[in-house]
Amino acid sequence: MLVGMYASASGMLAEAARHDAIANNLANVSTMGFKGDTPVISAHPTQMLHRLSDNLMGLDGKLLDMAPAVAVRGEGAIVDAILPRMTQGVLTSTDNPTDFALRGEGFFVVDTARGKRYTRQGNFAVDGRGRLVTQSGDPVLTSTGAQILVGNRRLEVMADGTFRLDGEETGRLAVSQPEDRSAMYKEGEGLFAAAAGTRFKRAGADVVQGSLERSNVNAVLEMTEMLEALRAYEANQRAIVAQDETLNTLISQVGRFA
Repeated sequence: MLVGMYASASGMLAEAARHDAIANNLANVSTMGFKGDTPVISAHPTQMLHRLSDNLMGLDGKLLDMAPAVAVRGEGAIVDAILPRMTQGVLTSTDNPTDFALRGEGFFVVDTARGKRYTRQGNFAVDGRGRLVTQSGDPVLTSTGAQILVGNRRLEVMADGTFRLDGEETGRLAVSQPEDRSAMYKEGEGLFAAAAGTRFKRAGADVVQGSLERSNVNAVLEMTEMLEALRAYEANQRAIVAQDETLNTLISQVGRFA
């Protein structure tokens, strides 16, 4: 009985985490470059059940230490991870020369106080020092790791990331892709970080100047999943109440006839 209550409680916790992820997705449905999160939920390790009265003989004529399993008992659910969905978002034109979008896999590389970070949010700007920076003020980097000094010059960027300042080819935007996509995780403010030792390569994505990538969150699907999570949460809640009432009745009856 208690095992069933614990299993239902773990299911409630898993659905609560799923609900939080969906709520965050919906809150960022209009955030440029945002990638929706998907909780990865799996079952707790199961237990094999055996009958104690089974005294079976092995092929060698000796009693087996443990009889064959007759059933499997579940132990509930657990959230293994919350992973970003790296599907392509729709590109929208802005005609702003410092707005950039990526069509395909890859990330812009920026320099932060914590080291290199990666982003799909290409709504850049030119700061007071003439540098191309993110909305948080982090400099955008070239393929050689240098900052991009735009100043008052005209900025043109080709599909391969090569950029010109007043018509003169100056460098190439860093657009990187990890060899292992699962090594990327969100750090906030539209930035991704990579696990230690992650190897990167030049991404094959096209750079589109004057456009931004919209969030890849589908609000209708997210609302549907939110309702499913809520119903699953309530089902587990009702299961706990039912098991608690059954346990209370059992204890009361045992106590009455003891």
